[in-house]
Amino acid sequence: MKHVFVINPTAGKKDITKKLTEKITTTLKDHDYEIYVTKAPLDAKKFVREYSENNQDKEIRFYSCGGDGTLNEVINGAYGFSNVSVACYPSGSGNDFIKYFGTKEEYLDLENLVNGKTVEVDLLKLNGRFGVNIFNLGFDANVAERMIKYKRLPLVTGKGAYILGVIVSFFHKLTTEMQVYVDDNLVYDGNGVLTAVANAICYGGGFYCTPKAKVNDGLLDVVVVKKVSRSKFVRFIKFYKRGTHLDEPKLKDYILYKRGSVCTIKTAKPVNYAIDGEMNKTNEITISVVPKAIKFVIIDK
Repeated sequence: MKHVFVINPTAGKKDITKKLTEKITTTLKDHDYEIYVTKAPLDAKKFVREYSENNQDKEIRFYSCGGDGTLNEVINGAYGFSNVSVACYPSGSGNDFIKYFGTKEEYLDLENLVNGKTVEVDLLKLNGRFGVNIFNLGFDANVAERMIKYKRLPLVTGKGAYILGVIVSFFHKLTTEMQVYVDDNLVYDGNGVLTAVANAICYGGGFYCTPKAKVNDGLLDVVVVKKVSRSKFVRFIKFYKRGTHLDEPKLKDYILYKRGSVCTIKTAKPVNYAIDGEMNKTNEITISVVPKAIKFVIIDK
């Protein structure tokens, strides 16, 4: 097997390339390995796709070394190659997908990861690309979009940019007019605070929006937070972060939860959305599930 490490030097709080290279060299001294450091956005996808196309005669394991955005790129490059598997070395600022399988610390143990086993996991498909974790639209995507902007300001830290993003989004229009269809059935038509369409369980640094989701059940988990007052939304957040909102009696009138294989969302005007943390805008989008689409490496506990 060829072990190929794809390192994003801009992921996380500091560049770990030198330290990780030393760790790889020591841990994989008896293995066939290669290290690639990305140079720009989408470079990981391009590298993995070209490498896979040129090495279809050998078993390859790509290690995504970065955050969920890097993992998204690696998976988009690896999709469709039966000889390829993907592992996640969670060195980014946001590594939510891996929380489905274990802790970040467990997956930073490189020796255990190298000796891990593969499982088949589903993917989300939208606009000709794939996602592995969660699609989200509305309030939380607005926060993320503003956070990116505020991080460019002098003297503003990442945490400070996030807090600013929350405050500004909270005092702007809280809801979006939307129609949500699951398997061609209209399940919601009205103003909503946010919608999440999930393969896994959490996003945004640990908000457990769909705690009942399974990454290999061939289904999407869809959560819509309906129109709610600002005071109720503040109280709702703590349940949403812990993942207890789906079973909280006080919130049953404000939460819609469905499962299906296809979800279409239409909005009155273009709104922010994110897929695995990567931002865009749309006023209509369809997300479908691709069952058992990729071989993913997990630690054999």
